[in-house]
Amino acid sequence: MSEKSIWEKPTSHGEILKKIWKHLDLGVIDRDHPFHQAVFATVADNKPAIRNVILRRFWRKNPRRLAFHAHLGSPKITEIEANPNISWLFYHSEENFQVRIEGVAKIHHTDELADEQWNATGLFSRRCYIGEAPSQSSEKPTCGLPENLIDRKPTKEESEAGRKNFVVISSTIDSIDCMELDVKGHRRSLFVWNEKGELETKWLTP
Repeated sequence: MSEKSIWEKPTSHGEILKKIWKHLDLGVIDRDHPFHQAVFATVADNKPAIRNVILRRFWRKNPRRLAFHAHLGSPKITEIEANPNISWLFYHSEENFQVRIEGVAKIHHTDELADEQWNATGLFSRRCYIGEAPSQSSEKPTCGLPENLIDRKPTKEESEAGRKNFVVISSTIDSIDCMELDVKGHRRSLFVWNEKGELETKWLTP
């Protein structure tokens, strides 16, 4: 647990939200930060489907959004097309707090955002989009990559074969449920942006 209890000094929703924004910013730029990897949930045939994803972008305003990269052939694409309501889960083990975010997802394939993110993606990471789509059946264990790329990164020219499979999935940030863990008692706060974009806050029992 933290050295100091969260109850040792008063706090506000504004201070908690500022902390969440800070860690989302760090999650994008620092691959070792706890928020760099998150759990992303969709709805598949009326059942929850979860997986780990890498946080690639975060926008605080106009509108508030998060984004990660995916393969066009991934099951999550058809799941989002059928039901765009999604949720994210972040957990910071050192600072002992959990953040759950709900929003609506959008798939970017041939637009400016997808192009921008593709251009910022390294050659080694582009291999993932050259290979087969996730969740395909195989008679033997496979990484899904072309054999000639298993032990090396592609050249820039070779990597462009993956652009057709590369998508960015962004989602709005419509609500945030933050749980701060403490041995003296947990603290939970809720942030909801209404249809006018106005922020509504409240405290919840843990």
